[in-house]
Amino acid sequence: MSADLLKTAAPPPEDWPELVPLDAPNLPRLDLVHLPGWAGDYARAIATDTETPPELAAGMVLVACATAAARRLRVMVKPGYFEPCNLWAVVALPPGNRKSAVQSAATAPLVAWERDQAAILEPEIKRITSERKTLEARAKEKRNKAAKEKDNGKAAELAREAADIEAELPDIPMQPQIWTSDATPERLGALLAEHGECMAWLSSEGGVFDLLQGRYSNGIPNLDLVLKAHSGDAERVDRGSRPPVFLKGPRLSIGLSPQPDVLRGLAAKPGFRGRGLLGRFLYLLPPSPLGYRALQSKPVPEGVRDAYAAGLRAMLDWEPVTDEHGEQRSHLLRLSDEAYAEWYAFAQAIEVQMQPGRELEHFTDWAGKAPGAAARLAGVLHGIKHAHGTPWEAAITAETMTAALEIMAVITRHSLAALDMMGADPTIAAARLVWDWIERGRLDRFTVREAFNALRGTFPRVAMLREALDALEERGYLEVTEPLRDGPGRPPSPIVRVRPEIARAWR
Repeated sequence: MSADLLKTAAPPPEDWPELVPLDAPNLPRLDLVHLPGWAGDYARAIATDTETPPELAAGMVLVACATAAARRLRVMVKPGYFEPCNLWAVVALPPGNRKSAVQSAATAPLVAWERDQAAILEPEIKRITSERKTLEARAKEKRNKAAKEKDNGKAAELAREAADIEAELPDIPMQPQIWTSDATPERLGALLAEHGECMAWLSSEGGVFDLLQGRYSNGIPNLDLVLKAHSGDAERVDRGSRPPVFLKGPRLSIGLSPQPDVLRGLAAKPGFRGRGLLGRFLYLLPPSPLGYRALQSKPVPEGVRDAYAAGLRAMLDWEPVTDEHGEQRSHLLRLSDEAYAEWYAFAQAIEVQMQPGRELEHFTDWAGKAPGAAARLAGVLHGIKHAHGTPWEAAITAETMTAALEIMAVITRHSLAALDMMGADPTIAAARLVWDWIERGRLDRFTVREAFNALRGTFPRVAMLREALDALEERGYLEVTEPLRDGPGRPPSPIVRVRPEIARAWR
């Protein structure tokens, strides 16, 4: 129910209570025009091919591009304030919405890049592995001789030679890996350390949240590493049973497309809300198109698919910058003056809304990170625009920042609804199901018995249906009238009347 719809309805409502939106109100849609070039074209083509909401393709494409951008870029919002380019996105949709197909299409170039890099490195890995084994055998031979040598001087000389050989043992390159779909936080730390401190966690399910809750650690959540890998903070892990892990600036991207039910109740999980885990995600809750699909979709054009693969690969192949100590660092992206002005106005607007009594008062964990997320998003969009060039040589423009803020405006509405859903009463979800049935049929008046017969598969008992109807009545969507009995026999079914201005707007 949109506010505009109510404003245009006339005459003014009867003596009805104020309309209170349900936990998942009608939310603004994401226009893919804000995704530049080949990324936007591919997101549109995937959504058309799979007949899925554009928000799903947008979320998965953005995370795939952020995975590449975060390896080489970071944004300098202003001197002393930097944001990495990794993103955490959740697009929630019910089962049957082809989420896996969309995610597979969006991440295909990442998989292909890993495979090709592995093929390129394989001969080198074999050569160095062989060389290392030979050197290890020589060191072992000298050590054995040293152990048997009776002359102390000769024994010490052999031992030094063995040590020298071991000190020069070449490191065997790792098979490249840039994403995973199932890893414990502990294993994730090792993956980050082994692969340039940059990794993506991509899944069409919500098992990531189970892992973070401590599925394999007796229910004790281990959030430190994951939280720091969002902001790029250094992390050192020393566990007696595992090799130590030291990360200077880990960057983790996360792209999830779970079922909405996975989100419900997450706010009550230990540490998830209080430590800021849930506030780091960008949420999208698009409506499910199931039941309204044409089932005659157009395949993704080959040229669009090739352009996406080429663009993402170009981002993955950006050369890093190397400092005076020979260490690789990220390139810096700078904002133009106009882009910074746009970003600052957005940050100010968010700040004001966090005041007591304002809209974001109860969502400060998410809102406090929103300006940073906008800067990251602008960095990713800038990287997409300059994928085949050197994005660090051009400033982020006001146009790119505006596109990022337009996306953030939609994400903000969806994220508030998602955070609300995480602590919502199941009765509200049931009320939404009943309201969806009413809205689809544009029913201005019906009996409880008629509703029960239509929704028996969802509500096996009338009492359950009445709870949902009561919730809708409390929020001003409808009223339930108990008819008077006019004789013996079965009492008539209560009559449900939909709010008049809503019913008039349907005509």
